Amino acid sequence: MGLDMYLNGRRFFMKDKFNEEGDRVSEERIDLGYWRKHPNLHGYIVDQFADGEDDCRPIELSVENIQQIADAVANKKLEKTEGFFFGISDESDEQIKEDLKVMGQAIAWLSKKEEGEFRSVIYQASW
Repeated sequence: MGLDMYLNGRRFFMKDKFNEEGDRVSEERIDLGYWRKHPNLHGYIVDQFADGEDDCRPIELSVENIQQIADAVANKKLEKTEGFFFGISDESDEQIKEDLKVMGQAIAWLSKKEEGEFRSVIYQASW
């Protein structure tokens, strides 16, 4: 039990794409980030992009949203968030660097444009 947090990229293909077995593939999921018990980051995302409703629903994030999160992390603007089995956020410089790395990679991945596809980034927590 505890707070597990996932940042996933999804690519939707508008043109025919097939896997090795010859099956048509309409979408692909990419793991962009994972955190275990980082409640302050979770609380920020929920407050800013889900109207404060913490119901473990998927939250779609734009490049601008991800940059806003990165700015809040870099400027230490994540407020303390508590919850049952949430744990305590690691606020070390090392964790901040890792958070910023994940956000930067997510922005780069989402910004990449390839013909015949649409991309989205989804944050979702489980607790």
